[in-house]
Formats: sequence, C-alpha cells, structure tokens
Amino acid sequence: MTRSRCSLRVAGLDCPNEVAAIESALASHPGIETLSFDLIHGVLTVDYDADLTDPERMAGRILSHAGLRATLAGAPQPATSWWARRGRIVLTAGSGVALACALIFDWFGARLGLGAPADHRAALAAYGLAILIGGMDLLPRALRSVRGLRLNIDVLMTLAVIAAACLGDWNEAATVAFLYGLSETLEALSLEHARRTVRALLDVAPSRAERLNPDGSIAEVPASTIARGDRLLVRAGETIPVDGVIAVGRSSIDEKALTGESVPVARGVGDPIHAGTINGEGTLEMIADGPVSESVVARVIDQVRSARSGRAVVERRIDRFAAFYTPAVLALAILVALAPLALTLAQDSAAVDRALVRQWGERGLVILVIACPCALVIATPVAVVSGLAAAARRGVLVRGGEYLERVGRLTVMAFDKTGTLTSGRPDVVEVVPTHGSGGKDRLLSIAAALGDRGGHVLGKAIARHARDLRISVPVADDYRAVPGLGALGRVETVEYHLGSHRYIDEIGMCGPGFHDQLGQAEESVGSAVAVSAPSGPLGYIRLADQVRPEASRVIAELQALGLRTVMLTGDNARTAAAVAGELGVHEQRAGLSPEDKVKALSEIDAEHGMTGMVGDGVNDAPALAAARVSIAIGGASSGAALESADVILLAEDLGRLPWLVRHGRKVLGRIHQNIAIALVLKGAVLVAAVLGLANLWMAVASDVGASLVVVANALRLLHDSES
Repeated sequence: MTRSRCSLRVAGLDCPNEVAAIESALASHPGIETLSFDLIHGVLTVDYDADLTDPERMAGRILSHAGLRATLAGAPQPATSWWARRGRIVLTAGSGVALACALIFDWFGARLGLGAPADHRAALAAYGLAILIGGMDLLPRALRSVRGLRLNIDVLMTLAVIAAACLGDWNEAATVAFLYGLSETLEALSLEHARRTVRALLDVAPSRAERLNPDGSIAEVPASTIARGDRLLVRAGETIPVDGVIAVGRSSIDEKALTGESVPVARGVGDPIHAGTINGEGTLEMIADGPVSESVVARVIDQVRSARSGRAVVERRIDRFAAFYTPAVLALAILVALAPLALTLAQDSAAVDRALVRQWGERGLVILVIACPCALVIATPVAVVSGLAAAARRGVLVRGGEYLERVGRLTVMAFDKTGTLTSGRPDVVEVVPTHGSGGKDRLLSIAAALGDRGGHVLGKAIARHARDLRISVPVADDYRAVPGLGALGRVETVEYHLGSHRYIDEIGMCGPGFHDQLGQAEESVGSAVAVSAPSGPLGYIRLADQVRPEASRVIAELQALGLRTVMLTGDNARTAAAVAGELGVHEQRAGLSPEDKVKALSEIDAEHGMTGMVGDGVNDAPALAAARVSIAIGGASSGAALESADVILLAEDLGRLPWLVRHGRKVLGRIHQNIAIALVLKGAVLVAAVLGLANLWMAVASDVGASLVVVANALRLLHDSES
C-alpha cells in the first residue's frame, strides 16, 4: 500500500449537496481512504492508496457520477467556457422572465379583453417555460442524486415542482423553479465573494523579483524561480518577494501583512525579512532563503487553506443534526399531505374531499421544501473560514475551526515565564563597583572583555550592555572558561576573573566584606556576576530577564475578559514571585519540571475549566501538547512553531492575545446567531405551513433568505481583522 494525498479543485463545490454527490461518487471507488472538503475554496482533499487509484481517475469518477469537473489543485486550471461561468445566471434570468410574463398574462389578460381561454393558454405556456428553463439545471442533478440513492435538496425541489404542477398549481411550480435557481445563483456568488476576499487578505507576496547577477546586472524573474543564496534587490516602497536576510542597507519594514503589527520595524544587515512585508525608505540587497513557496507567508496561506480539516465541534454537531433533520421533516411532509386523505378514507371511502386533500397536499409540499438543511449546514463553515482569515490578517495563525472554537471557550490562560512573559534574554539591571575599582564603566569594560570571548548568555549580555552605553571593550588574552562557574583572562597585563559567587570564593578573591555584599545581591531577582583581580574584587553586575513591556497590559486585559491567569515556570520561587507580583497574575507555580507543568495544567483544567497554554513554540513541548489550546509566540522566526502549535502569534508580541480571545468568542457568537437565524426562519415557515398560512414560494424564499443572511453575517467577521 502506498498512501498518498492530493487536493482537487472542484468547480461548483459550494454547497453540502455537492459534498454528498462527491462522497457518493467516490464511495465505491477503490483506494479512497478519507475525504475532506473546503467549501470556501472549492477544494477536495483525498487520502488514497496510490497503488489502486490516482487523481485523474478520481476526477473522472466525480465528473461521471456527480457532474462536477475536478482538476488537480496547483496545476494550471483549464479555461472554462462562457456557459460554465454564466450558464446558471442565464437560466435563472430566463426562468424569471418567463415567470414574470406568466404573471402578467394571469393578472392583466382578462382586463385587456383577450378572453379567458387564450389568456389561460398563454399563462400556462409561460409557466411551463419558466419550469422548463428553471429545471434545465435542477433536473439532471436530481436524477444523478436518485441514481446515487441520495435524498437532497435537488430531489426535494424537483418533487415539489412536479407535485405542484400535478395539483394544478402552475404558479407555485414555476415560482419554486425560479426561486430555487435564484437561491443557487446567489449562494454561489456569495461564496465566490468570500473566496475573493480571503485570497485578497492572504495572497500578499509579489509574483516578480529583481535578481542581482554576478556581473552586476539586474534581471526581473518570477518569485517562484528564486533559489536559496540568490542576491535580490528590493527598492524603497516595494514588497519583499521571498524570505531572506539583509546583506546591504538599512530600512524600516512594514510587517502588517504578516504579523498584523501596524508600526514598521527597523531592520539592518543580518536581520531576517519576510515575503509579503513592505520595504520602507531604504534600498536593500538581500540573500534569499529560497523560493516564495518556502516562505513564512506561503506556509501561513497553506495553513489557513488546510485549516478547514480541523472542524469546530459545533460544526460536527450541526452535520449530525442535519443528517436526521431532513428525513424527519420529509416524514412530516408526507404525514401532513396524506393524513387527511387517510382519515377521510377511513371514515367514508366513497366520499373523498378533494379540496381537503389538495389543501393538505399543498401544505405537505411547503414542508417538503423546508426539509432542505442548506442554511443550517453552511452557517458554521463560512463563519469559521471568515474567522480564520481575519485572524491570519492580524498575524494570528489558527490551525483549524476546532481550535478557534476552543479559544472562544477558554476560562484559564496559563503562561510559561521565560521567553513568554519575559523577553527570554537577560539584561543588566544593576552595576555595583567596589571602592577604588575605577567605577561602573571600568567594571563593565573588564566584564565585557571576558564576556565577549565566551559563549555564556550572561557574559554576552554584559558585553551587549557595555556597547549600548558606548563603553570601550578591550580584548582579553589568555581566555579560559571554567564550566559552570565562570571564566578568566588577561586584560592589559592583569588577570581578571568573572563568575558566580561560588567561583570567586573558591579562588580566594572574594574577601569578607564583598562576600556579604554579594550574598545580599543574590537575595534579589536575577543572577549576580562578580569581577575580581589579584588586588581584590572590582564589584558585581546583576542581570535579570526583563518582563515584556506589553505583558502587564495583556494580563490585565485577559482578566477583564473573565479569564484566570496562571504562570508556570521552572525558575526558583523568589524570581517567580517577583515576576508574578509585577504582572498581577492570579496564580504562579515555580520550580516545575516539564512533567510537573503537564500535571499542573491537568489540575487547573479540572478545577477551573478549559485551559490554554502560551509558550515560545520550542520549549515546554509536553505542556503545550497537554493544553486544550497551545499558543506559540514569535512564529515568524520559528519554523518549529508553525509546525507544532495550535495557534501561532506570528509577531514577537503578546498584545494579540486578548484580541484572539475576543475574536474566538465573536466567531462562536456569529455561529450561534447563524444557527438561530436558520432554525427560526424554518420553524416559522413550518408552523405557518401546518396552519395553512404559507405557500411554496414563501418556503423557498425563506430558505434563500436564510442562506444569504447567514453567509452575509459570517462574512462580517472578515472586517474583524481591522478592529
């Protein structure tokens, strides 16, 4: 067995009817394992056994059994005929014109003195033409459904039209044929608008790039042909074509299209830049990481398009509801239509009240139309995809509707500390020289010289801090690291030592007074690093991992939204308490191993409800995997985050988190609104039908209205990316 996966773009795949038709067409086809449908993008994803079938055979099967044309996604799409693009609109318009003529003949014929028989024949001919034109698209689909033993809206509508004509209700039959064609046309146009909007939101990378050749010439080439290592020219104001690193130049980069961050960020030589972002005022030369297909923005687009496979729980519930809704309403329609006849025959078989039979037969037909679950079924996926696209536009990548729904239901947000609530890199917070050491600048200069030569994060942080203060950093000779303790080296012929309190004590260069001073420093948050020479200690430098500037505001906003906030860290209790106190989190747990964090999440979830975990996308993998929703920050610079987390904040910024929670709740609210709209409209018409207050065209109009309203209501979420 050779398991493979392919995606097929299916023309006209915009309704659950087509989903059922394709499922039926491929049900008995050998080698098919799973099918996944994306109605918004009109894409079918198939897992199959390549030894038994291939995409071409599947496409042929879909065409012959479902009447839908499928082509391999990503391949050049064949040119579609004018009729394929506009045929449905033409048929709908033709049916509408014929219906209008029939109504005119019916209404004005007698008044113009044309005579009742001629008037009747003209109206009947116009009604028949409206039915014929409207049924040219409907009847073939209904016949394919019957052959495939599927009961869907095409079959229901065809039965309604035929039954109405048999009852002599030519007006009703023609109106149903026209309105159903109109509903199909409007639904297809609405979803096509959604597709165009989603594509416009996400497809931001340019198709062309300027490549610098070795001879100095510039060639404009397709972005898809760029290879790793190519040198590219990006002019001021242009969109960056691929991911890469700046080789020459400095500029401000507008990363809004990728991260949602509206303020441009400064970038210089050695800094990474990404496809789809916009170069500001400076001309740049960059080294490409590869073609645009391997860029972060391409992966984001792929993730959004494939996110439909992660369906929301409420969506699965609606699908299950629709599975018994249609048969139940169909049974009710038959009962309503036939019950009066059965009762009449039971009382007196010779006296059938034809008027009563006709009256309840018409009511049954109205209920038959209401059996269509389209508005219900489409209510959720359009809202989910709109929500996913809006989130991506804000720099928040959600891997599927299931996780978007979970975000909307969160009651607790747990955070890793280092690299999440804090910057993840230590900064100098205090410099304390001893008397006669030469002052702070001298202390920093010596410490930076030793820190520069080693690879320890604390030494590097000291060197960075000294340079930020424009302090000269000399070169340290004879450098030697003492693993786990410190380092030593010679600066200007004097040997200096840099390291922990324990290290300075062990080499006998601490002294009683400095020993006590350093001990007090260790009671504060962070790490104290001492510098000493043969003549005595020069002082100490305290470093601490700084809290992210936006962290306090984010915690406050989440708490205002009703979420409980928890900090989980492997750091010591003193440091954890200081950070927790500064941020105002509800609860903090310190000294946790990765296994302890998993256990803590389980306990918090059981006690307080659905819990999400925010981390850096690389560390704390067990805890992120254990959370109901794992949220990684900094995905634009972390390939691991794009591959693992349920939600990725593409910018190095926690500020999107409260928006994400509000957005998830808004998507859930919009889904519930759509379901309520569909159920209320159908329920109202159902009651009206039983009471004899609704006719066929009202039933069709309510179904059309419900579908259009839920689609329009869901598409409003696309504007949430701007709020």
